[in-house]
Amino acid sequence: MSAIFFPDNSFSQRDVIKLVYAQTVKDAEGLKNTTKAIGNVQFEHKNSKLFCDSALFFRDEEIVYAYSHVQINQGDTINLFCDSLKYFGKTRISKLQGNVRMRDQEYKLVTDSLEYDGNLSQGYYEKNAVITSINKELKLTSVKGYYHANQKTFFFKDSVRVNGENYRMECDTLEFNTNTSSAHFHGPTDIYMDSSQVKCVAGNYFTDEGQVELWNGAYLIEKGRTLYADSLLYNEKTEIGEGFCNVDMYDSTETVQFMADYLWKSSKNDTLILQQNAKIIDYSEIDTLQLLADTIFHYQDSVDKKNLSIAQSNVGIISGDMTVRCDSAYFSEKDSIIKFHKLPVMWSQETQMTADSIFATYYDSEFREMKMYNNAMIITEHDSLHYDQIKGKMMTAWLDSSKIQKVHIESNAETLYYLTEKEKDSLNMEHDKVSGMNKIDCNQIYIYFKESEINKISFIEQPTAVYYPADQIPSNSLFLKGFLWKIELKPESIFGE
Repeated sequence: MSAIFFPDNSFSQRDVIKLVYAQTVKDAEGLKNTTKAIGNVQFEHKNSKLFCDSALFFRDEEIVYAYSHVQINQGDTINLFCDSLKYFGKTRISKLQGNVRMRDQEYKLVTDSLEYDGNLSQGYYEKNAVITSINKELKLTSVKGYYHANQKTFFFKDSVRVNGENYRMECDTLEFNTNTSSAHFHGPTDIYMDSSQVKCVAGNYFTDEGQVELWNGAYLIEKGRTLYADSLLYNEKTEIGEGFCNVDMYDSTETVQFMADYLWKSSKNDTLILQQNAKIIDYSEIDTLQLLADTIFHYQDSVDKKNLSIAQSNVGIISGDMTVRCDSAYFSEKDSIIKFHKLPVMWSQETQMTADSIFATYYDSEFREMKMYNNAMIITEHDSLHYDQIKGKMMTAWLDSSKIQKVHIESNAETLYYLTEKEKDSLNMEHDKVSGMNKIDCNQIYIYFKESEINKISFIEQPTAVYYPADQIPSNSLFLKGFLWKIELKPESIFGE
């Protein structure tokens, strides 16, 4: 038996709720203008169909109460199931209760209660729900949420959990677009992938591509490494990442810290590019080694795990009492070699070394030997006026604990050094006083140091020497040609004094 009801003649037939079929139809006792339908009940309203075992139809208000095995079909896209339902025809709002299921061609939502807006094709719940994908491995849960069927978009709030094929996500608020398989989240968020974890507060995750875009501060945690950046891009499939602003990566295996305003990392972390305020800090050394530059390329051999670093522009190196400033540097851990190019300057306590280029051996956390090529000069400061100076075409310096012990000048050697004696001041305190100056020229010279001062000189060939008492030193003989004291270029430690 079927019936059609027209509660208001101002509505077209399409605008009213139509009772299409029921096994039994009668007036509801005690309820004015209300129809009671029982048995395989079916209603139609606009593009929606409602099925249930029994229903009350309030004709004046255009409201249907449906009970048992309730189902709503909206077009060919949305199906809703529940134990009971209130349907308001004038607003097309459905309130579903008990064993609620909502599904389209791609997703299924399960909850205890749901409000569905047929005009917007939007479902809303606030008492926990589980969403699963029909076509792939994906499960989402949250306390509250919306689903916009037309836009294929979920909005989740409160204790959101997402379990995908190769990842798991926990967050406070999430927007998930099913067309693009993209998740937008804000609030504390954790993403767990096969070999890494992301901790952040805002970002996008394109799950099909495995691409993560994060901002407002984010951490990428991998085995042995933790990377922080104000903004972070990471692809879980290629394991390639980029960090922007205040980048800080710590390698706990190597006890090395990488810092910059931009960082690019390769899939196995065997290649790093650091740009803008780039820094590498090696804590494994006895004296923490600091490498500073505008740009640093850092490579690690996949077989022997030895590191190679190339620094470019405004390079600074600090290792204990030894500091370096140059335009570019090359450090090979495998060969224990550091190369400094383009007018490098090195300081060991009060001693400065300069040349067109310097090659150094570095192992066991110490500089061991320096080879200085072309225009080599070593300067040791006594005071603001007096400096010991050694000059030659090529020099080799041997160091111990980053302090110069011996220097060999191989060609065109020139030396200018001061003799000192002890004197007491008015407070009976002893001080070193310059007593005279020696100026010696020789083709090859060996110079031996003690406590950073010249202690002994050996001449390979006959030298030319001149001595001046302190009060007779000519003002134009205080400095060798090419003398430059560049203390203002000395790099400052990241850790301060």
